[in-house]
Amino acid sequence: MKNSIPRPRPDEVAIHGESGAHPGRHAAALAVLIAGFGVLIHVLAIVGGPSWFAFFGAPPAIVRSAEAGTWLAPVGSLLIAAAMGLCGLYAASALGWVRRLPLLRFGLAAMATVCLVRALALIPLGVWRPALLSTFEIVAAVVWGLAGIGLAQSFRLARWPRCARRP
Repeated sequence: MKNSIPRPRPDEVAIHGESGAHPGRHAAALAVLIAGFGVLIHVLAIVGGPSWFAFFGAPPAIVRSAEAGTWLAPVGSLLIAAAMGLCGLYAASALGWVRRLPLLRFGLAAMATVCLVRALALIPLGVWRPALLSTFEIVAAVVWGLAGIGLAQSFRLARWPRCARRP
């Protein structure tokens, strides 16, 4: 007796998020986690004050702003948190965790490019200004690189859903 329940094709399963079949899904999920963590530390830095801004490598002008209680540090931190949240939201959209966002593939390509360029900036920094290299800068470059790879994989996942075919 023939089974009357149609089985999805493997490419339909990966597109609709019903399985972790696509290898890029793990990298895309990592991008969501990295972005969420970035949002968290940028918001907590506002609460934590100048020492938190300094610990997370904020420029001296931002640390001075936090010490003086001016708007530059909290507003800048919130803008960065919003940008990171947007990256996470777009990666989550590519995974099918939230509805499809406008300009999804364009946004993911732009975000992946920014993250990967930021990660690769460590190379010329190490050549031209090795005194500026620190453990924090190296870790930050690795994290930016992982986020960029995850957003690039999100770009690959973000295809328009194919119409369901009747058997």
